[in-house]
Amino acid sequence: MDPRARASLLLAAACGFVAAHAGEAPEARLERRWAQIEKTPPSLGVRDLFAFALDAAALGWRPERIARALDLAEQMQDRDEKSRTFGNFRWYWQAERPEDLNAVEFSMQQGILVWMRHRRALDAEGTERLERLIRFSVEGIRRHRVAESYTNIFLMKTWNCIAIGEATGRPDLADEGYAMLDRWLLHVWDGGVHEYVSPTYYGVDLDSLGLIARFAERRAGRRAAEAALRFFWTDIAANWFEPGLRLGGAHSRDYDYLTGHGYLDLHLKMAGWIPADPPFVPGTFLELCRWEPPRRLKRDVAQPAPRTVHQRWGSEPWQRAAHYVGRRFSIGSGTIYEPTGKQLVVNLPGGPAMPVVNFLMDARGDAYGQKKEVTGGGHSKALHLVPFQMSVQHGADALVLASADPEVGTFKRWAPEPACLLSHVVIPSKAEVWVGDAPVKVEPNAQRPVPDGAAVFLRLEDVAVGIRFVLGAPVMLVNDGGKHPVMRLTCVHEAGPPKGRATVAVWARAAEGLDDAGFAAFRRDFAGAEAKVGGSRVDVSVPAAGRRLRLAADVVKEERLACEGWEPGTENALLMMNGRDLGREILGEVEPIRTYQRLLERAERGARGAARAGEPFEAESAALVVPPFRVDTDPAASGGKFLWVPGEPGGKGSASAARGLWTVHIPQAGDYCLLGRVHAPTPDDDSFFVRVRQSGRDVLPRAEWHTGVHAKWEWAPFRAGTAREAVAIRLEAGVALVEVSCREDGAKLDALLLTADPNGGAAAKPWHR
Repeated sequence: MDPRARASLLLAAACGFVAAHAGEAPEARLERRWAQIEKTPPSLGVRDLFAFALDAAALGWRPERIARALDLAEQMQDRDEKSRTFGNFRWYWQAERPEDLNAVEFSMQQGILVWMRHRRALDAEGTERLERLIRFSVEGIRRHRVAESYTNIFLMKTWNCIAIGEATGRPDLADEGYAMLDRWLLHVWDGGVHEYVSPTYYGVDLDSLGLIARFAERRAGRRAAEAALRFFWTDIAANWFEPGLRLGGAHSRDYDYLTGHGYLDLHLKMAGWIPADPPFVPGTFLELCRWEPPRRLKRDVAQPAPRTVHQRWGSEPWQRAAHYVGRRFSIGSGTIYEPTGKQLVVNLPGGPAMPVVNFLMDARGDAYGQKKEVTGGGHSKALHLVPFQMSVQHGADALVLASADPEVGTFKRWAPEPACLLSHVVIPSKAEVWVGDAPVKVEPNAQRPVPDGAAVFLRLEDVAVGIRFVLGAPVMLVNDGGKHPVMRLTCVHEAGPPKGRATVAVWARAAEGLDDAGFAAFRRDFAGAEAKVGGSRVDVSVPAAGRRLRLAADVVKEERLACEGWEPGTENALLMMNGRDLGREILGEVEPIRTYQRLLERAERGARGAARAGEPFEAESAALVVPPFRVDTDPAASGGKFLWVPGEPGGKGSASAARGLWTVHIPQAGDYCLLGRVHAPTPDDDSFFVRVRQSGRDVLPRAEWHTGVHAKWEWAPFRAGTAREAVAIRLEAGVALVEVSCREDGAKLDALLLTADPNGGAAAKPWHR
C-alpha cells in the first residue's frame, strides 16, 4: 500500500470515520467491527462505538447490538457531577479517566446524527441509553473550553451545540453554537485559519461545516457554513500540488512527515480530486458530511501555474506563509506553532508517494517522523521541536531562520529528555544530489561532510532545488540505509544531549524546465548569501529575483528585528493568490463580517452619534458587541453596566473574537492617549487587545493591553508591552474607530476615554469618583 493510502486509512480509522470499499457487503463489515467491539480490547475507542452505532442504525442492523455498543459508551462516560470532566468520555477503554477532553466532541459529532436521523432504528434500550449519553454530554461540551484558534475542535463543538440544541429542544445551546460560528468567522477574518493547510484537520473541518450546511435549521447558519466551506476549498485549491495529489507549501499539523497525506484525502476522493482505486464508497458519516465544491474551483484556482499564495494563520506579523506553485514543483515557507508543522517544504514531481523536501529541528533523532511516542490522551505521535522562527519568501526563493534553546519552556514541552539537537532537510532518495558543481553519491548507512556554506543541489527530471545552510555547521549528507525512500542533509548542533542554544538559517530555491545548461546556470546563480552574527543577534540575507530576502533577530531574547523581501501588499493577506485576496472576497459577504465591514466604512465616512475625544464614553454604548462579549450589571460601574467575557477570577481563558467597537469624533489632529475604566481582579484577568483605525488603516495595529490588577473600578492607560508611559496614538481630525477584544476572560471594561491630556487620568477623574 502506498504512503498516501496508508496515511488516509490509518487516520480514518483513528478518527472513527470508516469508509467502505466496493466488494464488501455492509452487513459483513459491521459483523467484523462488532466482533472487535465485543472483545472490548484496551485500545477500543469511544468514537469507534458511536461510529458503529451510526453505521448500524443507518442500515437498521441488529438494534440489540447498537444498544450494547451504547452501553459500553455509557461505561466510558464520566457521570460524577463533582468531577472536572463530568459528561466527557475516556478516549480508550483502557484509560482510567477522561484525559483528552476532545472525546466528547468526536463522540457527539456522530451520536447526535443517530438521534436526528436514525432514532427509529433503535430499540427501547438503545433509545434510552442514547438519550442519557446526549444529556450528560451537554454538560461535558459546555465545560470543554475551546479557543477559536483550535480550528477543528472549535468547529466540531459548534456543530454539536447547534445540532444537539435543535434536535433535543435546547434552544439556548443552539444559540451558543450559532454565536460560536460567528465568533470563528470573525477570528478567521482577523487572522486566518490557525490550523492552516493541514492535510489532517482540514478534513475534520470539512466534516463539521458540511454537517452545519446541510442540517442546521437556521438559514443564516447554513449560509455561513457554506461560505466557510467555499473558503476552505479555495484554500485547498490555491495550495494544491497536482503532481503529488496533495497540499503543498508550509502548513500545520501534518502527521505524514514524508509524503504529506492525511484524512483530507477522503474528502478529496469524494470530490474527484484524487482517483480512487478500488472505487471509493463513503461510509455513513462521510456521506452525511458531503459538500460538493464548485467544479470551476479546480480550473480557476488549482490549475493556473505559476501562482503565488500568501496567507495568515494568526494576528502577529510573523504568523504567515507563502507558497509558489509551478507546473512540476512547489516551494512554500512560513512559521509553525505545533511540532507536526512544516516550516519549509519543496514538492517535486513523481506522484503521490514522492517524499517532500522538508526542514525541521529535531531533539529525538527522528528525522523522518517515524518514532512515535504516547502523548496526552494516550495518542501516539512523532513530535519535533517548535523553535523560535522567522521566514520570508519571494517567488521560488525562501529563507527560514530557526533557533532552539533546551532551557526554553517550549523546548522542554516537546522534548523533555532531548537526545540530540539537529536540523534536518529531508530529501527524496530518487533525486540526483550535487554538492557545488559535482554530483555525489552516499552509500547506505554512510555519510559525507558538506563544506561550510556550500550549496547542495537536487535534480529530478527537469526540476532543480538548491539548498544552503546559510548559518549552521557542521553539515552532513546522510544515507540512513534505505528503509525509507529518503536521505537527509543534517546540521549537527549537538550529537548528544544539547548543552545550549542552536541557531540555523536555510535558504532554498527551486526552478523547472531545466536542461543540462539550465541546471549549470541555476547552480552558478545560487550564491551570494550573507550571514552576520554578533552576540545574540543574527542577520542573514540572500538575493532573490532582483531583491534581497533578509531576516534579523535577537535569538536569545526571541525578538524579531527585521523581515524584508515580502511582496508589497501581502502583509494582511487572508488568502491571496496572485495579488487577489480570495479569502476576503468569500468571507466579506457573510454575517457577521458584513456588518463589521459596514461599521468600519461608516466610521470612515463619519459616523453619527460618535463619542467625542476628551469625554469618557460607556463600554455598553458600543456600536457593535460581538459575543461572547456581553453587557452585565454592577452598581459600582458607571451607568450600572459594563462589558466583559465572563470568567472565574484567576481562571485562564480567552475569546479573541469577542469585541466591542466604538466610533469617536476627533476634533483636531494630535497625539491621543487611550484609557479604560477597568476591574481586573487577578494577573490572569487583566488584559485586552486594542486596535484603533482611521481612514481605512490601522493607526494602532492590534496590540496587547495589560491593564495591571485593579481590585475595584479604576482608570488604566493603554501601555504597550512593559512600557510604563501611556502610548501616544497619532490621530487626524475626523472619526476614529476603537476596537477592544478579549484577551483574558474575567477582565471587565466599564468606560473608555481618548484624550489629548498627556496625564491621561486627569481628564477622567472628574467624571467619576
